[in-house]
Amino acid sequence: MRKLFGVLLAPIICLCLVGIAFAGGSGATVSLDAPASSQSYKPGDTVEIVGTAQNIEQVTILVRNPGDGLAYAAQPSVINGGFSTQFDLNEDAVEGQYSIRIGAKELAAPVDFTFKVSKSSSQPGGSGGGGGGGAATPEAVTTTTGAAVVTPSAGGTISLGNEAAVEVPAGALKGTGAVEIKIQKATTPPAVPAGFKLVSSVYEFSVGGQNSYSFDRNVTIKLNFDPSEIGAGETPAIQYYDEASGRWLSLGGTVSGNTVAVQVNHFTKFAVLSTVKETETEPAGTTDTTLKDISGHWASDNINKLVALGAINGYPDSSFKPNNTITRAEFATVLVKAFKLENKGGNKVFADTAKHWAKDYIATAAANGIVSGYDAATFGPDDLITREQMAVMIVKVAKPAPAAGEIQFADSGSISEWASEAIATATENGIIKGYPDNTVRPLGSATRAEAVTVIVNAMK
Repeated sequence: MRKLFGVLLAPIICLCLVGIAFAGGSGATVSLDAPASSQSYKPGDTVEIVGTAQNIEQVTILVRNPGDGLAYAAQPSVINGGFSTQFDLNEDAVEGQYSIRIGAKELAAPVDFTFKVSKSSSQPGGSGGGGGGGAATPEAVTTTTGAAVVTPSAGGTISLGNEAAVEVPAGALKGTGAVEIKIQKATTPPAVPAGFKLVSSVYEFSVGGQNSYSFDRNVTIKLNFDPSEIGAGETPAIQYYDEASGRWLSLGGTVSGNTVAVQVNHFTKFAVLSTVKETETEPAGTTDTTLKDISGHWASDNINKLVALGAINGYPDSSFKPNNTITRAEFATVLVKAFKLENKGGNKVFADTAKHWAKDYIATAAANGIVSGYDAATFGPDDLITREQMAVMIVKVAKPAPAAGEIQFADSGSISEWASEAIATATENGIIKGYPDNTVRPLGSATRAEAVTVIVNAMK
């Protein structure tokens, strides 16, 4: 029987469209294989996108909600003429028409189609007829008490009232034995870094008493925050506390009302912090190397080096905000400045960068083969750059010696195939370093300090 949080029991739903394909040069085509555009799906369903492609190595898939917000992005490789990816619709997913864009560098234009999300939609498929006896199938647990014993094959949703929740899909927990998942407020929360403020409590999540548990697949964490604490121009985001390095790291997240949701593959302390969102112009600031918030910071020397080169600025209040996240446009701009790249005659302007402050820097990066965008029309300039995206860009610009061996990180399995070689090369050459717990966190959002350090390392 379907529980309130259907993401844990929802069937995988193929979102495909018969007969729609787009051809590019050299016989490149891409299509989706089965009808689903007329189907309406419920929040919580698992969406699987399956298609075929010819003369294409990799496709980019972007899913956007009715408000044009990015709901999901992936770049699966084409293997034996086919590609696939899947994602879970959040329980609070916006109702309405969603768009899916599938593009590839070999195509002249991307393929677009839509599907609907409605809380009143009927479940695809249906239950089978009755049968004989047998062992009872474990059911997903749902509780608001902050703790529950969860069976790995069933999963569950554990909430601490309406303050915090974790949705654990079937197969995310290791092993087969049931374990207790618990959420509780931290009694001695870590200090908040400069330039941030807490807008929620700090919560500790644990599995079987372990606060540093790693999952076999992503789980979804949802935290409520106090909207009255969010000032004009500020953006709430979920951050987690890295015990090994003693610092908060941003995960971002999807904001809906007074809730932020994000997918993670490990447990630690989590909270919602607010940051100041800069205006849509090239960030003006100070090039004064006396920045008030980097004294004693682990990246202070690297920050001062790039500020002195004019590759990155501090802010008008003489701060640098080293632990703030950095966008794809900002990172591309710093790369162009740091490596003194020139536009080699390329005038590539993506549809979403035509009026952006970083348009010329992004065009220069594209002309030098550093960036190619999600597809021919979309760059996502204001999306937070992930560590694996950063690795790909830095390897393209620095051209270090290719890695000789395989990647040896505890979370190597979460590295996207298209970024695997770049991360191996960057880490082997000392450009990007893993964390003390032997993870590289490829899907984590890079901070300004991390971005600066990666660039300085690549310039050595």
